[in-house]
Amino acid sequence: MNRRLLYTVFLAFICTAFLAAQETTQESSDSQSQNEGVFVSAKKIKDSLYYLTYKNTNAVAFLGRDYTILIDGFDAKAAPKALTTAGRLSLNPVRFLINTHHHKDHTGGNGFYSQSGVTVLCNQQVYNNIWADVNASELQDLKSQRAELSNAMKSAGKSEKGKELATKYNTLSEQNIDRALSYSAMTFFDNFSMNLVNETMHFKNATGAHTSLDVYAYFQNNNVLATGDLFFNGKYPFIDEDFKGSIEGYLKALNQLIALCNNDTVIVPGHGPLASKSDLESYKRMLEYTQKGVQMDYLLGKSLEEVLANKSITANFDAQGYGNGYVKTSEYVRMLYRAAEKRYPRRK
Repeated sequence: MNRRLLYTVFLAFICTAFLAAQETTQESSDSQSQNEGVFVSAKKIKDSLYYLTYKNTNAVAFLGRDYTILIDGFDAKAAPKALTTAGRLSLNPVRFLINTHHHKDHTGGNGFYSQSGVTVLCNQQVYNNIWADVNASELQDLKSQRAELSNAMKSAGKSEKGKELATKYNTLSEQNIDRALSYSAMTFFDNFSMNLVNETMHFKNATGAHTSLDVYAYFQNNNVLATGDLFFNGKYPFIDEDFKGSIEGYLKALNQLIALCNNDTVIVPGHGPLASKSDLESYKRMLEYTQKGVQMDYLLGKSLEEVLANKSITANFDAQGYGNGYVKTSEYVRMLYRAAEKRYPRRK
């Protein structure tokens, strides 16, 4: 009797182990399939600092005594590989992920990191921008509904129907939409510092530049600056006008970055190779030169088509490959023209 019972238990154990092995193999296969074609490189900057690169987008890994901190974490596809890559740099786990701004190529993996036990940290405005980006279609639909109701209210006037429409109009507000994301995040409002055993990290804000708010990080002991997308090294910048970015704010942000640097500072841009203070200063001069060129043509009364035809404004920089990035030359010039229109509106 006991022998039969032992035999039954043994068979049950074998079956369970086999099924578990199959499940593990399937999960491993699924994970490998999801990460297929994803390559995240890690290169050393200083003893405790590395920069990670995926498709010309950069992140920074700081290896602390007790844990690792990431500045940006790539999109959802690259996040698993980035976490694995960062984990191999140190025996300590990745504990914090700090977002520089809301764009998906930097924050799309937030949900994965959060589920993996990493604390996501971002400025409250960056959090709001992530939320608005995730809910863009719902917000656009809300805007359309409010526009329709507004027209109907004008027709109805102060009648009972008008009052009813006004009540409905007021309920159709962003404030009544759940503003929580699908993952947990800790938010902050102002500049702050992290004082660790082997490093002091300063996180500062730039407003109305690349987006409505961007965060950059300065590693004081190592003299390393992580700019996020306040610097596209060797390429024309993308300025997100839909999220209140502007060329004027971008130039102010570059002044903030330059003021932090000396000739030995290593700069990690949001996109492109590592840079120095002189590279950052040259980049600012490029922006100022092209901005003034477009403004001058605009003030002379030239149309957008005429300014686009004036290749001399960007020729020197196009020859260096500035227009071969995410933002092409024509898109960059259009942005500068819109900025000139906003700054110097023409009389009709």
